[in-house]
Amino acid sequence: MTVREFLLRHRRTAAGAALGAVAGALYAHFIGCQTGTCILTSSVRAAALFFGFMGAVVALPGPARDRGPVPPPRAER
Repeated sequence: MTVREFLLRHRRTAAGAALGAVAGALYAHFIGCQTGTCILTSSVRAAALFFGFMGAVVALPGPARDRGPVPPPRAER
């Protein structure tokens, strides 16, 4: 499997990770911890990694939905 195939297959998870990382970096930069004692938001890099991971977890596809009952097979004549 090439990188392109992998990214196409997991594009939803990759998009969630990218959005989470950007949101975390922006949060740490503009709102983050002023004293530097907060573990996640004291560093833009740490916030981007953590929120990127959380974005990927949230964007993971769920279990397949049940499409209803399957009709019984037709009897051969």
